[in-house]
Order: sequence, then structure tokens, then C-alpha cells
Amino acid sequence: MLNRGGRRGGRPGKILGKAGYGVLILTALMCLALAIMLSVSIGIAGSGFKTLLQTVVLGDNSSNLGRIMLEMRLPRALAACLTGAAFALAGAIMQGITRNPLADAGLLGINAGAGFAVALGAVLWPSLSSLGTMLTAFGGAALAVLLVYGLGMGKQKSGAIRLILAGAAVGAFLTALSQGVGLTFGLSKDLSFWTSGSLAGISWAQLNVAAPWIAAAGVAGLLLAGRLSILALGEESAAGLGVNVGALRLTGLGVVLVLAGASVSLAGGISFLGLIIPHTARLLVGADYRKILPLSALLGGMLLVLSDVAARMINAPFDTPVGALVSVIGVPFFLVLTYRKKGA
Repeated sequence: MLNRGGRRGGRPGKILGKAGYGVLILTALMCLALAIMLSVSIGIAGSGFKTLLQTVVLGDNSSNLGRIMLEMRLPRALAACLTGAAFALAGAIMQGITRNPLADAGLLGINAGAGFAVALGAVLWPSLSSLGTMLTAFGGAALAVLLVYGLGMGKQKSGAIRLILAGAAVGAFLTALSQGVGLTFGLSKDLSFWTSGSLAGISWAQLNVAAPWIAAAGVAGLLLAGRLSILALGEESAAGLGVNVGALRLTGLGVVLVLAGASVSLAGGISFLGLIIPHTARLLVGADYRKILPLSALLGGMLLVLSDVAARMINAPFDTPVGALVSVIGVPFFLVLTYRKKGA
């Protein structure tokens, strides 16, 4: 298993002291801010950092481009930042509580469960509010977790593989149900685009509903970091050091459900981001979750913001599903990681 005994993946982190980690976090923050500025300032309606500064800093939104930046591009960029951070945090926490290096909210069917619930809610309650949609997504994510863990429970030696296979099966099943709902009720085109992951049309109202949930769950996840590092030493060692393993896993799972559910209700299903980013963070800072989780949030936000910029520009003026772009990176990463871990 990854990080057993805190050794594998921990060596690069020894090179990086407190000062080096601080510089890394500051650099990631600056790069994330630049990515958001790039996202807001670039588009088919026009581009320019000067207009962005006049609109955001000086409050001058008299120009059409300024209003587009403020009302359309800025909430979309912030939504990409928040959901990217949430998916990355969810993946890192899932890997910590399951001690499974292949765990991810998308691979374990959680995103598909939230998506199915949202699709069903759109049919049963067409006028459902943003808050109602998000609560529905939470319920679908919880259903997926119950199904995956019910099917994937097994002996510890084969538990990781069984869990991934169960997640793939449950995710495919719930995705098929979502598509069936879309075809039956004439929502297939919009639903397919949304389930592939899209930030098109994000409004301030939607962002205002989802942001507090993501922020609260993110803070709660960061508070688990120390105990996740202890859990990486093994269940018996963690229990001997005073960690309530069952309570930790239950709390971590609740945090993941909120992060994934809120993000899926906002941006649709985006897989692999929660797999790519935590492992990248481990390569940079080692096995300590107190360092992995903050860096994962920053890198996840940056990756999704830049992916969304590419999604808008590849086939302009039409949007490309941002989830498809993330998967282009994520699938090869997953295959390489699976090959490297097959001996474990």
C-alpha cells in the first residue's frame, strides 16, 4: 500500500523543509491567482488584462466586456477553482481513509451517484432550487458509497482491487441510469454534456449556494490531516496512538460526500482529478497529509481553471466538456499508477 510506514513517497518530502514548503505553497497560490486572471481575461468576446483590472479593482463595469468578465467569466473561474480544489481534496482524503492509492470520488462511483440523483431530481422536480439540487447530489453520493462498499468489502489483501472494480461497476450502472433518464425525458443532450463535466453557464447565485458547503467541508478535511498521517502507519499503530479509526473514516467519508456532492451539483462529473493531484502532491512534499491536503487543494484548483480555459478555446465559440480534458490526462496516469502498484 502507498505510504505504509510513511516510507514510500516520503523521501522527496525530506528534501523540502518548512521554508521550502512555504515557498512551494506561496508559488502555488500565485500560480492559481494568475490562472484565475487568465481565465477571466481571455474569451471569444474579447480579451485584456487592462479591462480586467478596471472592472475588478476599480469597479468600472461600464463596458460590455467588463460586464461579461464580471458576470460570466469570474463566477466560472471561481467555480473551477473551488470544484477543482474540492475534487482534489476528496481524492486525497479517500486515499487516506481507505489506505488505497487508487481511491478517487470519480473512480469509486461517488460522482456518478451524485449525477444520477441530480438527473432524477431534474425530472421529478423541474423547478428545484440550487440548494435542493445540491442536497439531492449529497443523497446520490451517499447511495453510491453504500453500494460500492457493500460490493467491495473483502479481505484486506484484495480489498483495494475489489473496491476499484465495485466502483467501476456501480459508476457504470448509475451513469447508464442517468443516460436512460435523459433519453426518456428528452434531456439527453444537456445531461450528457453536464455529466461529462462542464462549467458553462455558472452564475453567482449557484456559486453562492455551493461555495459555503465546499469551504466548510474543505476546512473540516484539513483538520483531519494529522490523523490521516497517523493512519498511514497502519490501523493498529494508529489505534495505539489514540486515533479512533472508525470515527476518522466516518468523518472523512462525510467530508468527501459533501465535497463531491457540492462539486458535482455545480460542475458535473469530473473524474481522475482526485487521483492525479494527491499523487503529484506526494511527489513534491512526501507522505505527511498536513502538507499533502493544502497543496492538493491549490494544485486541483489550478488544474481545473487552466483546463476550463482550454475547454473554452479548443473549439470556440463552443464549449468542450472540461471533464473530458482532465480524463485525457487522468487515464494514462491511472494506467501507469496501476502498473507500478500491481506488486503491492
